[in-house]
Parts: sequence; C-alpha cells; structure tokens
Amino acid sequence: MKFNKLKPRLPDIIIRENWPLSPLSTLGTGGKAEFFVQPETVQQLQEIVRCAENTPVYVLGGGSNVLIPDGVIHGLVISTRNLSSISWLDEYTAEIGAGFSLPVLVKTLRERNIGGLEFSAGIPGTLGGAITGNAGAGGHGVCEYVNAVNTVDAQGNLVAFGKDDFSYSYRRCTLSGIIIASVVMSWNGDSWDEAKYSGFIAKRKNQPVGMRSAGCTFKNPEGHSAGKLLDECGCKGLRVGGAFVSEVHANFILNGGNAISSDIIELADLCAKRVYESTGITLEPEIKTLSPCFSVK
Repeated sequence: MKFNKLKPRLPDIIIRENWPLSPLSTLGTGGKAEFFVQPETVQQLQEIVRCAENTPVYVLGGGSNVLIPDGVIHGLVISTRNLSSISWLDEYTAEIGAGFSLPVLVKTLRERNIGGLEFSAGIPGTLGGAITGNAGAGGHGVCEYVNAVNTVDAQGNLVAFGKDDFSYSYRRCTLSGIIIASVVMSWNGDSWDEAKYSGFIAKRKNQPVGMRSAGCTFKNPEGHSAGKLLDECGCKGLRVGGAFVSEVHANFILNGGNAISSDIIELADLCAKRVYESTGITLEPEIKTLSPCFSVK
C-alpha cells in the first residue's frame, strides 16, 4: 500500500511529497524524498512507522556525515531534527532526543561544568547520528557516555537497549535496523577541561571549516592517517564535476557549489584507488550513504 493512501491516519502530521533533501545535507547534494515527515514527538514517530506499510523507511538527522543519492529516494524519509528535547534526570544524567544538536550538547555541558565531551568540540550533527557512527576524536567516542538508547522498531514499538545490549568501536555502533528516539547519557562528575576543549578546537582549524562537506571522507586505517595517505598520494586538488579535494586537508571532499552526489562518489573512488595502488592500503568510507533503516511490512 502506498504511504500517501495512509495520510488520513496521520491527520496531525505534515507529509510532504517530492521533498528536496539537499538543503538538509551539509554537502548540499542529493535528490528528493518521495515522502518526507518530521515528527514532533516520539509518539508521532511511532504512528508514522506503523502507517508506513510496504514502504522503505530512511532516517535523516543533521545530515552532516551522510551522502544522499541523486534522483528520487523511493519510500519515506523521516527527519529526527525536531526530536530535540533534553531532560536532566540528576546532576550528571540526562535523557536527550535523537535530534538534539551535538554542538549544543557540548555547549550545555561546558556551561554546566560537566567534563567528558570536550573531544566533540566542533563536530556537527545530531546526537542520534553521533551515536550510530560513534562520532569522536582523539581516541574517544560519544558512545562512551551512553547508558541507554530508546528506539522505535519496524512495528512502531518502543525498544530500549541498555549499555550492555550493544557494542561500539572506532566510528562504529552495532545499533542498526532501528530508529533512535532518545538517548540516556551519564557523565562521571569530572569538571569541564577548557584546555582540552581548546586543543580540539585548535586541531579543527586545520580542516576546511565553512565549506560544504560531509566531514572526513575516509576512516583512519589502523596505524595511519587517512589525510596523510591521501596527501602523499597527490589527492589534494583532484576534481570531478563540481566536487574537489580540499587543499587544506586531503580527507575532505568539498562541494564547489554545483556538485552532485555522483561527483562525490566518483571522486572518493578515485582517491581510494590512488591510495591502494600506491600503498596497498584500502580506505574505508566514513561518510554513510543514505539507505533504508528498514522496510515496514
């Protein structure tokens, strides 16, 4: 059954058709969603999923580490940006919506003198996306401070995962096939470390801040820096269509203003091929391509 035939079951939710997704991506590329919704509450999110019969369901957070394919995204794209509440359960524990901004969370902890996420300085996006990719820097990731993750499954049910129910590693979390609704995070009582925070801010000055990108293109191979490998293999300045490799940091592919997603993909493949042919090292993408979270039966 087509999702648009179920609109009467969602009278309080705005359902948009053929909705452009490129403005929702930090890269500024990508096609249109056949159907697009932006729930205001977890209850709305559950009802949307329950109504999405025989429909592929995609989830889009802050759009900062994702490549949206060109053309029409057939199915339902759910934006979690409005699931952005925060509720403090005690001095060092909070339940936070998946759409809560990671930079705002860092700012909030800084203001409350709560240490832990200094390494997240300058990382864009929403908390839900940061959890699924275990975003971080300096050997640390946001999943270290997660106590529980509240999710919505393919049947629209709320399912909670405790910290022992999933695992994570460098740029990886095992939570998949579900939609993150909120996260319970807890900090250990350390005070905010301004020097550490400033150090991470300083490191990010070596990145192309202010340009349209999706962050680092590739993960760092064990024992190596992806940016250094790309630089040594002459990737800086390479261009495909409207996309080019930053002259500031070779692990950033930028949209020069008229790039499309296929330009990004072709350029990334070219860079990875150069590195492999020169060093034998296979670079793994850090940027995720928007793909179905699940297909509701």
